[in-house]
Amino acid sequence: MKRIALLPQNLVMLTLLLCLVIMSISGCSKPEVTADTTFRAIVISVQDESIMTAVSGKTDVLAPFEPVSVHYKEAKNLKLQRGTVIDILFDGTVMESYPPQIKAKKITVIEDVSGNWPPTKEIPKEYPSESAKEDGYYVEGLDGNANIELVDRFQNNSSQGITAYMRKVSYTIEGDAIISDFIYDGNKYYVVVDASRDAYSAGDKFIFSEYSYINTYEKENTRIVYLADKKDISPADFEEMVLNPDSENHIDSLIISKNVIE
Repeated sequence: MKRIALLPQNLVMLTLLLCLVIMSISGCSKPEVTADTTFRAIVISVQDESIMTAVSGKTDVLAPFEPVSVHYKEAKNLKLQRGTVIDILFDGTVMESYPPQIKAKKITVIEDVSGNWPPTKEIPKEYPSESAKEDGYYVEGLDGNANIELVDRFQNNSSQGITAYMRKVSYTIEGDAIISDFIYDGNKYYVVVDASRDAYSAGDKFIFSEYSYINTYEKENTRIVYLADKKDISPADFEEMVLNPDSENHIDSLIISKNVIE
């Protein structure tokens, strides 16, 4: 067997090649690190050392209402409930997964849940549809719907068992904003409707409900996404059990969106 002698230049080339391979591998697996940063979030669920949250507002590294898994050793001791508003300090490292993962250095409770739905308190009483669009919410306005892709993201993720959160802002004839938060925690759907800005609302200002399934109704050029405790409802059954409140087979449901298919 012949022995191949490596010349100095061969050794240099081999070393450079190994370095490039190592850099390539580490670049794919190691997330980008930036400076310490803080963002506001809404608690969805809590486990021993992790908190599933939804981003509240705009940040430089995370999209509005994007679910984020936060690793924090003291998570259980904070006794957080769904809907609690928190500020999260972390080193800027976001792990490339879905949902994204971060490690918190510090968590500060901004507002606790106390018979209300704090995440919507910061929204002003006069809240035009243009502001809701810019804030990244799904909007059903008097002039049409906007950010419809958020409904698809919510439905696709939750249908796969992925934590999801979406805020919808709809408007009355008088132009008052009604805010609905849709939460999927990996097990059930939770909805909180804030009608406190509706001057003509005669019922409860905050309505809480829970559902097990998300369904779609499509007919001609109409597409409706809705929640119910029954799965795989046919179009005919939807028309009888959901659209017809006088039906003997009527079921409780909640429509998330109604859009025209182009």
